[in-house]
Amino acid sequence: MVIWKRKLYRVLVGSLFPGIYLLVQDVTLPLFFSSFFLTLSLALEYERYAHPTVWSYLLNRFSVFKRASRSLLGESYFMIACFFTILVFPRAIAIAALFFLTWGDAGSAMVGTTWGKHSFFPGKTVEGFLGALACNGLAAAGLQLFLPLHPLSLITGFLLAAILESLPINLDDNLTVGFLSAAAMAIVERFC
Repeated sequence: MVIWKRKLYRVLVGSLFPGIYLLVQDVTLPLFFSSFFLTLSLALEYERYAHPTVWSYLLNRFSVFKRASRSLLGESYFMIACFFTILVFPRAIAIAALFFLTWGDAGSAMVGTTWGKHSFFPGKTVEGFLGALACNGLAAAGLQLFLPLHPLSLITGFLLAAILESLPINLDDNLTVGFLSAAAMAIVERFC
């Protein structure tokens, strides 16, 4: 499977949730969309385990999914992170964290797989880290125009998101990046 297809899918779908939240002031619509897609993702997880032939068909028809592992798929972890980040954190912080999760992941994967030559952890390269850092930095610069966040909060969020994307943590980075960068931005925002 071509990685750019999967990452383009992730950027388009992943940007939907913070994009909607950026356009509306109320949490209801983004929470509804994230819960809908989380339910859909969990239904796909059920199909994957209960009916492996259906899952094989989906994998062959749609190249945006990774081959299944024994744990949840990255898409499910991503939707869990979206739902709880929107539910728990203030609007501006949730929007920023979800953009960092979406764009940093895509930047890391695209740059790391294309130009990654200097490995510092298994499957993690300096070039991938720089790709995540660049994408998150661009996202932070754009978000500064629309969100009432202190610049130090955005810098903390995008740096931490890029670092977490590059660490070989046992938890799926789709789950940790958004939530932990949001928590860090909330702490910095409290003191600024």
